[in-house]
Amino acid sequence: MSQVEMSRLGPGSTRERFDEIQRVYAVVFPGYDLEDHRRRTLRQAESAGFEAVTARENGVLVGFAYGLPLSARSTWWEGLRPSPPDGFAVETGRRTFAVIDLAVLPSHRGRGLGGRLMDELLSSRPEERATLATVPDNQEAQRMYERWGWKPIGQTPGVEGETADAFDLYVIALRPEAASSSR
Repeated sequence: MSQVEMSRLGPGSTRERFDEIQRVYAVVFPGYDLEDHRRRTLRQAESAGFEAVTARENGVLVGFAYGLPLSARSTWWEGLRPSPPDGFAVETGRRTFAVIDLAVLPSHRGRGLGGRLMDELLSSRPEERATLATVPDNQEAQRMYERWGWKPIGQTPGVEGETADAFDLYVIALRPEAASSSR
């Protein structure tokens, strides 16, 4: 494998490169609604703290990851089953970073690139923990996240227009002192 270059992108750079990001998204998530992805991602890119990381090989985008902090008004934890402990779902806008998408082209999987993207995305985050959602039947991704240290928290129902009827949520501490407050 050639050298893979990682780059951090803020909101403006993400918008500038969005068509390229969406081409990779379409390959990695076939059948997902691309217009919904466009609306959702460009709206998220306007949020304070949004950040993306891209991976390029020979100048070609081969993977990306991005996310944003959960706001104090976040509905991320709504309907979580089993019910979390008191205070677990309280958000401040600085407590939890939500990884929204991680995508690696099939031709580049199995080489540690997904882990590198995730590590790069989370390495300088100031939040105490991170969260992500998977569809319940994506057991391959769930096993990968668990190998990386993510802990399953429970399941939330999807809402109309989302890609799934339910999502399995995972959490990982970003700072050692935060590990006890993640569940």
